[in-house]
Amino acid sequence: MPPAWIPLAALGLIVSASALRVRAVERRYNVRAFSFGRHAPIQALAERTWKFAVAIAFAMAAVAWLAPDWEILLGRPAWGAEPALRWMAALLFAGSAGLIITAQVQMGASWRVGVPSEGPGALVTHGLFAWSRNPIFVGLLGAVLALFLWSPHLVTAALLAATWTLTLIQVRIEEEALREAHGDAYEHYAAHVGRWFGRRSIHRC
Repeated sequence: MPPAWIPLAALGLIVSASALRVRAVERRYNVRAFSFGRHAPIQALAERTWKFAVAIAFAMAAVAWLAPDWEILLGRPAWGAEPALRWMAALLFAGSAGLIITAQVQMGASWRVGVPSEGPGALVTHGLFAWSRNPIFVGLLGAVLALFLWSPHLVTAALLAATWTLTLIQVRIEEEALREAHGDAYEHYAAHVGRWFGRRSIHRC
């Protein structure tokens, strides 16, 4: 059985690495790397909901480690604590954290949390972004899925559904901003690289 602290450690690593990367980009490039200034009403709601979702994820990871009996009260089935499922979740946590951190580094000065009112940074199409237009969101969804696999119950299932919905909203906001900022270059990129993963050999409009 993998250690019970893995979910909390993985989430802590992801959030800490993201915060440090935001700070590094802002100090090195003198840009706003954390901003939900675009389309203020929906972005403001998205920002508050993202923060709430992160808090819930940390709370459920803490419950899984420190109060596993509570998981049963929340609806975790007996098979939810199987070692094979926990190992699968642990591997998914590791892969998701690695994906997120690598993609953040590859974005360089373009790394943002949200979309500031002044628009996105330069278009990044190399590295992981040559295979996915949103590798950070793929990693984020992977981490929440890993939490659900580690501790499958009503709250983690709702968190997974909410995160998927929030991701769809945020991705479309960012895609709109990228189209406005980069025009045909982004359209060409989007035609050849999938929103989540995969390359396309034939141009699609």
